[in-house]
Amino acid sequence: MLRADPEHATSIGRHDYDDRWTDWSKAARDVRRHFFETRLERLKSFSEADLSPANRLTARLVKYDFQSRVDAWEMEDYLLHLGQLFGFHNRVYLTFDRMPARTVHDLENMIARLTAIPTYVDQNIDLMNEAIAHQVTQPRVVTNAITQQIAAQIRQDSEHTALLEGFRKIPANIPVAEQQRLRNQAKQAYDQVFIPAWRRLYQYMTTNYAQHVRPADSLSSIPNGKQDYAILVRRLTTTNQTPEQIHELGEREVKRIEGEMLAVARETGFRGTLAEFQEKIKNDPAQRFHSKEEMLVYCRNIAKIIEPQLPNQFRHIPVLLYGVRPIPADREAGTATNAQPPSPDFSVPGWFNLNTYQPGSQVKYDKESLVLHEAVPGHVFQITLAHGLPGIPDIRKFYMNSAYAEGWALYAESLGSQLGLYRDPASRYGQLASERFRAVRLVVDTGIHEYGWTREQAVQYFRQHAPEESYAEIDRYISWPAQALAYKMGQLTIRELRTKAEEKLGEKFDIRDFHDAVLSQGTLPMELLKDVVTEYIGR
Repeated sequence: MLRADPEHATSIGRHDYDDRWTDWSKAARDVRRHFFETRLERLKSFSEADLSPANRLTARLVKYDFQSRVDAWEMEDYLLHLGQLFGFHNRVYLTFDRMPARTVHDLENMIARLTAIPTYVDQNIDLMNEAIAHQVTQPRVVTNAITQQIAAQIRQDSEHTALLEGFRKIPANIPVAEQQRLRNQAKQAYDQVFIPAWRRLYQYMTTNYAQHVRPADSLSSIPNGKQDYAILVRRLTTTNQTPEQIHELGEREVKRIEGEMLAVARETGFRGTLAEFQEKIKNDPAQRFHSKEEMLVYCRNIAKIIEPQLPNQFRHIPVLLYGVRPIPADREAGTATNAQPPSPDFSVPGWFNLNTYQPGSQVKYDKESLVLHEAVPGHVFQITLAHGLPGIPDIRKFYMNSAYAEGWALYAESLGSQLGLYRDPASRYGQLASERFRAVRLVVDTGIHEYGWTREQAVQYFRQHAPEESYAEIDRYISWPAQALAYKMGQLTIRELRTKAEEKLGEKFDIRDFHDAVLSQGTLPMELLKDVVTEYIGR
């Protein structure tokens, strides 16, 4: 299916289709859906009895993935395709960021993609018109964030846009005349093709789409919204927990973690309330940044403290080719810190993309857990390891679900004490605040989409239980229902499996073997991961 999703192919280092975009016409989407539906029916009738254990796991994973895709098809196309984080407009920039720019062919691929943008825009406008006809749209707060991003992108001229970064540093082995030709063609494609298409997209978003935003922030405000939310909860948590169960679990976790946070405050001699300690530590000048560069250096140093300690926790360590950089200015206000793994052939490096927006309002005490989560041994570590696993098919290496990836990254934050971090109460408090934040997400996401909370109700809960976090996070949950549930649901599953292994194995338990069991089969839905770890315990 890489030919059908060339952006995904680019992101995993397959560059055969770098000259095109996904075909978002209705005919192409119908073909893709038919592919998954027919393959799923064949898989359901396929006997797994004679398969090897490895192939049986592959068959179960593919069946699970295809069923999940088909169940959420309309929501993925009509709703999740549009968002301020990874919406189709930002996917253009994310894709260019993963494209190589070492040869004439590489650079001509970039020009071809710029030239193809009008069709890409037209197809996505048609898709949004379908969504409007089905009354499956984003609310105004999300639409406003997207239009602000598109407006900022339009304001970038050819000398400053990230889309032409590759043309500013063309390799010296390409003849000068050829370099000039490529730069001229790229500038022309950007000025005369991309920018007019992006203006047309902006005009559509601010007029047509803006008139049809859904009436409330909650997904329950669209037809069959609660049923759709339940489907997304199943897809993104890979569990059978209901929204009601997850909401109650979140409330219990918030209470538990806040008790641990208060205990850390007491270690420092503080005798006030948790909210008072939060204010005290937040306003401590020693915890403040003064510039974006200071934030970047601080996080780079944390990463280099962690890396030499990794053999204490892992038997298998991947090549760690990644850097720490700021999120671009046109997206930083609405984009959370995130990670990109290197391409499997290491032709493109990985990145820990740090949100350095308003550095003076950010604090140091939560950055150790952030680096553990996004870089090592979180996302960059785990995904790079998965891409290089021997003896498993590509569909297993590149399969992804949020519950496993985000659950592992949140679990990775708990390993800081064994990896040279959390040496003072402030950083331990930061780790607990990070975990509490993910528990708050369970309450707020389900509050909005299952119980119909307004944005202001969500803000009030944040003020009480996540005062250090930006309210832009709430807009993320509004635009991407259920994804915020994946972190804590995955982490709790991994934590539960570790406790089970420790109890069953006793003195035989080795943390390196447990981590191998969790990581050695690539990304898995939680129910399949449970089977893999249970088998490891049995061995």
